[in-house]
Amino acid sequence: MLANTPPPASGQSVAGRVILAKVSGDALLLWDATPEVAAVVDGKLAGDAANDRLERDALRVVADEFPKVERSRTITVRVLYDKTGDVSPVYGTATFAGVETYATLTVRTSDVARARDGRRDPDAAASPPAWVSFHVVGELPPR
Repeated sequence: MLANTPPPASGQSVAGRVILAKVSGDALLLWDATPEVAAVVDGKLAGDAANDRLERDALRVVADEFPKVERSRTITVRVLYDKTGDVSPVYGTATFAGVETYATLTVRTSDVARARDGRRDPDAAASPPAWVSFHVVGELPPR
């Protein structure tokens, strides 16, 4: 396991909200990973360790949502998080600074269907399957 940031317990959903944006053809899931990104930053993970954690969590999102999109050709998960700005002097809390697209995970539905046993709880010690495409397109917030 990654230091300081245990994954969700077996059978437990990943933190954050998932919106099913498109079902047919190439399914699109929008995952608000703000709680998971905060855990990664609080745990001082960076680089490969942060990417590994978020990739495995995105695979859990696929597993959770699979029954809704199993008739599509591909499944794409956009990993998003809320960015915060300066602390408001009026309210004393950080301001909202937009939404960052951190990464996209894409898999073929047929590959996910064949991997039924391993898709719910990906082994943290093993490399993700070769059929998983995970591309980082943004940046994590500074620690």
